[in-house]
Amino acid sequence: YDDAMTRRCLRRVVESDPRVFIGWEADNGLQALLLAQQHHPQIVLMDAQMPRMDGIEATRCLRQRDHNMRIVVMSVYDQARAQALAAGADVFVTKDCGCAALRAVIDRLVECIRKAQ
Repeated sequence: YDDAMTRRCLRRVVESDPRVFIGWEADNGLQALLLAQQHHPQIVLMDAQMPRMDGIEATRCLRQRDHNMRIVVMSVYDQARAQALAAGADVFVTKDCGCAALRAVIDRLVECIRKAQ
């Protein structure tokens, strides 16, 4: 996410699950790719609209590199849903989905990862 305040809010929501640890944050799509290559995260929360490389293209690149990574794409615009899912996102949510819905998405992904191990 390119907006620091949004990242802080998301961090609070996501880290409310004790099974989840946020290892890094990126402020553009290119940085997200580089950090994912270095750190190999299990779950990525991606903003669809970011500078340098948008989140849709970054999702496409991440999916090509790692088929096991879980990717959640978020956007203000529901119209980005089809593009995000076509790019390889596991889940698409709008930014106004609310904390409970986002927690539920993260919980489902954590459970999927746990069952796969």
